[in-house]
Amino acid sequence: MVSVMVVGPTDVGKSTVCRVLLNYAVRLGRRPTLVELDVGQSSVSVPGTMSALCIERPADVEEGFSVQAPLVFHFGSTTPGTNIKLYNKLTSSLAEVFSQRCEVNRKASVGGCIINTCGWVKGSGYQALVHCAPAFQSGGVVERSKDCPRESWDEKIREYFYGFRGSSFYPHAFDVCFSDVRIYKIGAPSIPDSCLPLGMSQDDTQLKLVPVSPGRDLTHHVLSVSSVDDDAEVGAGQSRGILESPVCGFVVVTAVDTQTQVMTVLSPAPRPLPRHTLLIMDIRFIDLK
Repeated sequence: MVSVMVVGPTDVGKSTVCRVLLNYAVRLGRRPTLVELDVGQSSVSVPGTMSALCIERPADVEEGFSVQAPLVFHFGSTTPGTNIKLYNKLTSSLAEVFSQRCEVNRKASVGGCIINTCGWVKGSGYQALVHCAPAFQSGGVVERSKDCPRESWDEKIREYFYGFRGSSFYPHAFDVCFSDVRIYKIGAPSIPDSCLPLGMSQDDTQLKLVPVSPGRDLTHHVLSVSSVDDDAEVGAGQSRGILESPVCGFVVVTAVDTQTQVMTVLSPAPRPLPRHTLLIMDIRFIDLK
Protein backbone atom coordinates (compact mmCIF):
# COMPACT_ATOMS: atom_id res chain seq x y z
CA MET A 1 0.00 0.00 0.00
CA VAL A 2 1.36 3.40 -1.02
CA SER A 3 0.23 6.62 0.66
CA VAL A 4 1.17 10.01 -0.78
CA MET A 5 0.60 13.13 1.30
CA VAL A 6 0.47 16.39 -0.67
CA VAL A 7 1.52 19.34 1.49
CA GLY A 8 2.38 23.00 1.06
CA PRO A 9 1.35 26.54 2.02
CA THR A 10 -1.68 28.44 0.81
CA ASP A 11 -2.61 28.50 -2.88
CA VAL A 12 0.25 26.52 -4.40
CA GLY A 13 -1.86 23.86 -6.17
CA LYS A 14 -2.25 20.87 -3.78
CA SER A 15 -5.77 19.95 -4.89
CA THR A 16 -4.75 20.04 -8.55
CA VAL A 17 -1.78 17.77 -7.89
CA CYS A 18 -4.07 15.35 -6.03
CA ARG A 19 -6.49 15.28 -8.95
CA VAL A 20 -3.70 14.61 -11.46
CA LEU A 21 -2.26 11.77 -9.38
CA LEU A 22 -5.68 10.19 -8.85
CA ASN A 23 -6.53 10.43 -12.56
CA TYR A 24 -3.25 8.77 -13.50
CA ALA A 25 -3.87 5.97 -11.00
CA VAL A 26 -7.41 5.31 -12.27
CA ARG A 27 -6.25 5.22 -15.90
CA LEU A 28 -3.71 2.58 -14.90
CA GLY A 29 -6.55 0.40 -13.61
CA ARG A 30 -6.10 1.21 -9.92
CA ARG A 31 -8.77 2.18 -7.38
CA PRO A 32 -7.05 4.85 -5.24
CA THR A 33 -8.62 6.57 -2.24
CA LEU A 34 -8.74 10.33 -1.88
CA VAL A 35 -8.34 11.38 1.75
CA GLU A 36 -9.53 14.98 2.12
CA LEU A 37 -8.09 16.72 5.18
CA ASP A 38 -8.51 20.28 3.91
CA VAL A 39 -11.47 21.39 6.04
CA GLY A 40 -11.64 24.74 4.30
CA GLN A 41 -11.82 23.40 0.74
CA SER A 42 -13.29 19.91 0.80
CA SER A 43 -13.51 18.42 -2.67
CA VAL A 44 -15.64 15.55 -1.37
CA SER A 45 -18.23 17.09 0.96
CA VAL A 46 -19.12 20.46 2.45
CA PRO A 47 -16.49 22.67 4.16
CA GLY A 48 -15.89 21.86 7.82
CA THR A 49 -15.59 18.11 7.20
CA MET A 50 -12.85 15.51 6.76
CA SER A 51 -13.50 12.63 4.40
CA ALA A 52 -12.35 9.72 2.26
CA LEU A 53 -13.60 8.66 -1.17
CA CYS A 54 -12.78 5.66 -3.36
CA ILE A 55 -12.02 6.90 -6.88
CA GLU A 56 -13.23 4.58 -9.64
CA ARG A 57 -13.09 6.82 -12.72
CA PRO A 58 -11.23 9.98 -13.79
CA ALA A 59 -12.51 13.37 -12.66
CA ASP A 60 -14.93 15.22 -14.91
CA VAL A 61 -13.39 18.43 -16.28
CA GLU A 62 -16.11 20.62 -14.69
CA GLU A 63 -17.70 18.57 -11.92
CA GLY A 64 -14.63 16.81 -10.54
CA PHE A 65 -14.78 13.28 -9.14
CA SER A 66 -18.06 11.40 -8.83
CA VAL A 67 -18.97 11.57 -5.14
CA GLN A 68 -20.75 8.34 -4.24
CA ALA A 69 -20.79 6.83 -0.74
CA PRO A 70 -18.00 8.94 0.78
CA LEU A 71 -16.95 8.51 4.39
CA VAL A 72 -17.40 11.91 6.04
CA PHE A 73 -16.56 13.10 9.55
CA HIS A 74 -17.78 16.30 11.21
CA PHE A 75 -15.04 18.75 12.19
CA GLY A 76 -17.19 21.86 12.36
CA SER A 77 -14.80 24.60 11.26
CA THR A 78 -12.85 25.70 8.20
CA THR A 79 -9.65 26.13 10.19
CA PRO A 80 -7.83 23.20 11.87
CA GLY A 81 -6.46 25.52 14.55
CA THR A 82 -9.89 25.99 16.14
CA ASN A 83 -9.63 22.47 17.56
CA ILE A 84 -6.33 20.80 16.68
CA LYS A 85 -6.93 17.90 19.04
CA LEU A 86 -10.19 16.97 17.29
CA TYR A 87 -8.50 17.46 13.90
CA ASN A 88 -5.73 15.00 14.79
CA LYS A 89 -8.22 12.55 16.28
CA LEU A 90 -10.33 12.50 13.10
CA THR A 91 -7.17 12.14 10.99
CA SER A 92 -6.37 9.00 13.00
CA SER A 93 -9.95 7.74 12.58
CA LEU A 94 -9.77 8.13 8.79
CA ALA A 95 -6.41 6.36 8.74
CA GLU A 96 -7.80 3.49 10.81
CA VAL A 97 -10.86 3.06 8.57
CA PHE A 98 -8.67 3.14 5.45
CA SER A 99 -6.30 0.55 6.94
CA GLN A 100 -9.21 -1.75 7.80
CA ARG A 101 -10.57 -1.43 4.26
CA CYS A 102 -7.19 -2.32 2.79
CA GLU A 103 -7.11 -5.48 4.89
CA VAL A 104 -10.30 -6.81 3.29
CA ASN A 105 -10.14 -5.17 -0.14
CA ARG A 106 -7.10 -5.90 -2.28
CA LYS A 107 -7.98 -3.21 -4.85
CA ALA A 108 -8.01 -0.57 -2.12
CA SER A 109 -4.68 -1.80 -0.80
CA VAL A 110 -3.04 -1.84 -4.23
CA GLY A 111 -4.58 1.52 -5.15
CA GLY A 112 -3.22 3.27 -2.06
CA CYS A 113 -4.31 6.77 -1.08
CA ILE A 114 -3.64 10.39 -1.97
CA ILE A 115 -3.94 12.72 1.03
CA ASN A 116 -4.86 16.35 0.45
CA THR A 117 -3.88 18.52 3.42
CA CYS A 118 -4.57 22.07 4.57
CA GLY A 119 -2.20 24.90 3.75
CA TRP A 120 -1.39 25.47 7.41
CA VAL A 121 2.24 24.36 7.61
CA LYS A 122 3.64 26.18 10.66
CA GLY A 123 3.28 25.65 14.40
CA SER A 124 0.38 23.34 15.25
CA GLY A 125 -0.30 22.96 11.52
CA TYR A 126 3.13 21.42 11.05
CA GLN A 127 2.52 19.13 14.03
CA ALA A 128 -0.75 18.03 12.40
CA LEU A 129 1.21 17.02 9.29
CA VAL A 130 3.70 15.17 11.45
CA HIS A 131 0.75 13.38 13.08
CA CYS A 132 -0.80 12.51 9.71
CA ALA A 133 2.28 11.00 8.08
CA PRO A 134 2.74 7.97 10.39
CA ALA A 135 -1.04 7.55 10.74
CA PHE A 136 -1.28 6.85 7.01
CA GLN A 137 2.25 5.41 6.79
CA SER A 138 3.03 8.13 4.23
CA GLY A 139 6.47 8.24 2.72
CA GLY A 140 5.85 10.58 -0.19
CA VAL A 141 5.46 14.34 -0.03
CA VAL A 142 4.44 16.74 -2.81
CA GLU A 143 3.51 20.48 -2.76
CA ARG A 144 0.41 22.68 -3.02
CA SER A 145 -2.73 24.78 -1.63
CA LYS A 146 -4.82 26.09 1.38
CA ASP A 147 -8.31 27.13 2.58
CA CYS A 148 -10.38 28.70 -0.19
CA PRO A 149 -12.33 31.95 0.08
CA ARG A 150 -15.84 32.29 1.47
CA GLU A 151 -17.42 32.24 -1.99
CA SER A 152 -16.06 28.76 -2.61
CA TRP A 153 -17.52 27.49 0.68
CA ASP A 154 -20.96 28.79 -0.26
CA GLU A 155 -20.74 27.25 -3.72
CA LYS A 156 -19.79 23.83 -2.31
CA ILE A 157 -22.69 23.89 0.17
CA ARG A 158 -25.07 25.09 -2.56
CA GLU A 159 -23.99 22.17 -4.76
CA TYR A 160 -24.75 19.78 -1.89
CA PHE A 161 -28.39 20.91 -1.76
CA TYR A 162 -29.09 21.94 -5.36
CA GLY A 163 -26.60 19.95 -7.44
CA PHE A 164 -23.94 21.12 -9.86
CA ARG A 165 -24.91 24.11 -12.03
CA GLY A 166 -28.65 23.66 -12.15
CA SER A 167 -28.88 19.86 -12.06
CA SER A 168 -32.19 18.56 -10.76
CA PHE A 169 -31.72 18.43 -7.00
CA TYR A 170 -34.77 19.60 -5.06
CA PRO A 171 -34.06 20.18 -1.37
CA HIS A 172 -36.84 20.13 1.19
CA ALA A 173 -37.72 22.60 3.92
CA PHE A 174 -39.53 21.33 7.00
CA ASP A 175 -39.97 22.04 10.70
CA VAL A 176 -38.17 20.20 13.48
CA CYS A 177 -39.24 20.44 17.12
CA PHE A 178 -36.52 21.34 19.61
CA SER A 179 -37.57 18.35 21.71
CA ASP A 180 -36.96 15.92 18.83
CA VAL A 181 -33.25 16.64 18.44
CA ARG A 182 -30.14 17.04 20.52
CA ILE A 183 -27.60 19.60 19.31
CA TYR A 184 -23.96 19.77 20.35
CA LYS A 185 -20.89 21.87 19.76
CA ILE A 186 -17.58 20.03 19.96
CA GLY A 187 -15.09 21.79 22.20
CA ALA A 188 -15.66 23.87 25.31
CA PRO A 189 -14.27 27.43 25.58
CA SER A 190 -10.73 27.65 26.93
CA ILE A 191 -10.43 28.59 30.58
CA PRO A 192 -7.39 29.18 32.79
CA ASP A 193 -5.65 25.98 33.90
CA SER A 194 -6.24 27.01 37.51
CA CYS A 195 -10.01 26.82 36.95
CA LEU A 196 -9.99 23.34 35.42
CA PRO A 197 -11.19 20.36 37.52
CA LEU A 198 -8.43 18.33 39.11
CA GLY A 199 -6.80 16.04 36.55
CA MET A 200 -8.33 17.77 33.50
CA SER A 201 -6.25 19.52 30.84
CA GLN A 202 -7.07 21.97 28.07
CA ASP A 203 -6.87 19.05 25.61
CA ASP A 204 -9.79 17.38 27.41
CA THR A 205 -11.99 20.42 26.89
CA GLN A 206 -11.35 20.37 23.12
CA LEU A 207 -13.11 17.01 22.80
CA LYS A 208 -15.96 17.86 25.14
CA LEU A 209 -19.52 17.77 23.80
CA VAL A 210 -21.31 20.96 24.76
CA PRO A 211 -25.15 20.89 24.51
CA VAL A 212 -26.58 23.77 22.48
CA SER A 213 -30.04 25.17 23.17
CA PRO A 214 -31.66 26.29 19.90
CA GLY A 215 -32.03 30.05 19.62
CA ARG A 216 -32.18 32.69 16.94
CA ASP A 217 -28.40 32.71 16.70
CA LEU A 218 -28.63 29.19 15.26
CA THR A 219 -30.20 30.59 12.07
CA HIS A 220 -28.17 29.90 8.90
CA HIS A 221 -25.80 27.52 10.67
CA VAL A 222 -24.85 24.29 8.91
CA LEU A 223 -25.50 21.22 11.07
CA SER A 224 -24.05 17.75 10.58
CA VAL A 225 -26.45 14.86 11.12
CA SER A 226 -24.50 12.25 13.10
CA SER A 227 -25.00 8.59 12.26
CA VAL A 228 -24.80 7.63 15.94
CA ASP A 229 -27.84 5.72 17.24
CA ASP A 230 -30.53 7.99 18.64
CA ASP A 231 -30.60 6.02 21.90
CA ALA A 232 -26.84 6.34 22.46
CA GLU A 233 -26.14 7.80 25.87
CA VAL A 234 -24.21 11.04 26.12
CA GLY A 235 -22.52 11.91 29.35
CA ALA A 236 -19.17 12.16 31.04
CA GLY A 237 -16.77 9.85 29.22
CA GLN A 238 -19.45 8.65 26.79
CA SER A 239 -19.08 11.20 23.99
CA ARG A 240 -16.57 9.15 21.99
CA GLY A 241 -19.29 7.45 19.95
CA ILE A 242 -20.55 10.77 18.62
CA LEU A 243 -17.08 12.24 18.03
CA GLU A 244 -15.94 9.23 16.01
CA SER A 245 -19.17 8.47 14.15
CA PRO A 246 -19.38 9.50 10.47
CA VAL A 247 -22.10 11.89 9.43
CA CYS A 248 -25.02 10.81 7.25
CA GLY A 249 -25.84 14.25 5.87
CA PHE A 250 -26.20 17.96 6.50
CA VAL A 251 -28.98 20.46 7.06
CA VAL A 252 -29.08 24.25 7.26
CA VAL A 253 -31.22 26.04 9.83
CA THR A 254 -33.22 28.66 7.92
CA ALA A 255 -35.45 29.91 10.76
CA VAL A 256 -35.92 29.48 14.51
CA ASP A 257 -39.15 30.15 16.43
CA THR A 258 -38.39 30.14 20.13
CA GLN A 259 -42.05 30.60 21.09
CA THR A 260 -43.28 27.46 19.34
CA GLN A 261 -39.96 25.66 20.00
CA VAL A 262 -39.56 24.81 16.33
CA MET A 263 -36.78 25.37 13.81
CA THR A 264 -37.04 25.16 10.02
CA VAL A 265 -34.27 23.30 8.19
CA LEU A 266 -33.20 22.93 4.58
CA SER A 267 -32.51 19.27 3.84
CA PRO A 268 -31.53 17.33 0.70
CA ALA A 269 -34.16 14.71 1.58
CA PRO A 270 -37.77 14.94 2.83
CA ARG A 271 -38.70 14.60 6.49
CA PRO A 272 -37.99 13.00 8.90
CA LEU A 273 -34.34 13.44 9.78
CA PRO A 274 -32.50 10.09 9.50
CA ARG A 275 -30.98 10.63 12.96
CA HIS A 276 -31.59 13.16 15.70
CA THR A 277 -28.10 14.01 16.97
CA LEU A 278 -26.91 17.21 15.31
CA LEU A 279 -23.46 18.80 15.47
CA ILE A 280 -23.17 22.54 14.91
CA MET A 281 -20.52 24.01 12.64
CA ASP A 282 -19.17 27.53 12.81
CA ILE A 283 -20.08 27.76 9.11
CA ARG A 284 -23.13 29.73 7.98
CA PHE A 285 -24.98 29.45 4.69
CA ILE A 286 -27.71 31.81 3.48
CA ASP A 287 -29.98 30.16 0.93
CA LEU A 288 -30.71 32.75 -1.74
CA LYS A 289 -32.78 30.47 -3.97
